[in-house]
Amino acid sequence: MSLIRRWTLDFHNRTILFRVGNWIFTTYAFIAAVAFATGFAGSLWYDAMAGLDVLLIAKLYLFLVVPGVLVGLRLFSILLEWRELFRRPLATIVKPGYMLHGGIAGGVISLYAVAHIANVPFLKVLDAPALAMPLGEAIARLGCYVYGCCWGRPTESRFGVRYTSPHSKVVRCAPHLHNVKIHPAQLYALCIYLAMFAAMYAALPYMPFDGALSAVYFLGHSAIRYSLEFFRQDDRGKLWGKLTHTNLYSLMMVFAGIGLLVWGFGSGTHSQLDLSVRLIHVVTNGSIAPWIAMYGLVFGFAYGVHYKKVGSWIQSPSGGMNPNVDELSMGAVQRMEKASRGEPTCDHDHAH
Repeated sequence: MSLIRRWTLDFHNRTILFRVGNWIFTTYAFIAAVAFATGFAGSLWYDAMAGLDVLLIAKLYLFLVVPGVLVGLRLFSILLEWRELFRRPLATIVKPGYMLHGGIAGGVISLYAVAHIANVPFLKVLDAPALAMPLGEAIARLGCYVYGCCWGRPTESRFGVRYTSPHSKVVRCAPHLHNVKIHPAQLYALCIYLAMFAAMYAALPYMPFDGALSAVYFLGHSAIRYSLEFFRQDDRGKLWGKLTHTNLYSLMMVFAGIGLLVWGFGSGTHSQLDLSVRLIHVVTNGSIAPWIAMYGLVFGFAYGVHYKKVGSWIQSPSGGMNPNVDELSMGAVQRMEKASRGEPTCDHDHAH
């Protein structure tokens, strides 16, 4: 029992799961695969309750939504380092990194195409991932916890954790936090998103119109992200003053949520859900399960497979360049380290 307890308490330092030659499979790879597969299955579950053609939707998700989500995730991550993008475009583009808000934006655009092809009202299609997202995000935050990203501020709380693995992102990008007790902000998010999913599922019978569930997700997600800012210390891209990219995107989601409420109320469409359909009915369906597995594998590979060292996708790109492929640009790292020392962080400081 003591061995299990020690392993559990030190789980956040189990960054690497295993290696195959020069390829490194992080623990995040497995958790990300589970998170996205669960979110995908949850979306299909809602589609089944709404009486849609689940197999068709599953195929459209894989071939339309997956590319849209991946492009959005990566694009928004690059925007976090827009200054570095102009200085070293290739080096910035080829290093790992994803941003959730970009995935949401790419997913929404892709879902519009899904609705058009499947000839289903857009708001009905949008409500499916809205239900599943909090559950998927909760599992994904466990991946963030073991990978060492999205880390918290130093604390003396009994719940604080210490990162000592040289492979964890917090140690690589903020060495001054090595073995320093910090808030497990990722676990806070895990608990909140689980509670959000439970509340949204309980409220399904009471949703007044299509789009209401999406609006609840957009508004609830934004409130959660604003709250978590008080506990997080990782760089989220400064815009003006204390305003971060996360703040801006969360504010945009608030307006989108309000817009969905107005749109949904005006549309007058209301799907009657068959709540007797269970998630287990979807995941054990032999024609659906392979699509769920493929969805998980794509994101597991994208999130958790690295080359030679954690934080690197490639050794050297074409053209003979040898860019720094650390996940955060030096500008971001320096901003964090200066902030931790109480020094001013000038936006124009890009020394390497």
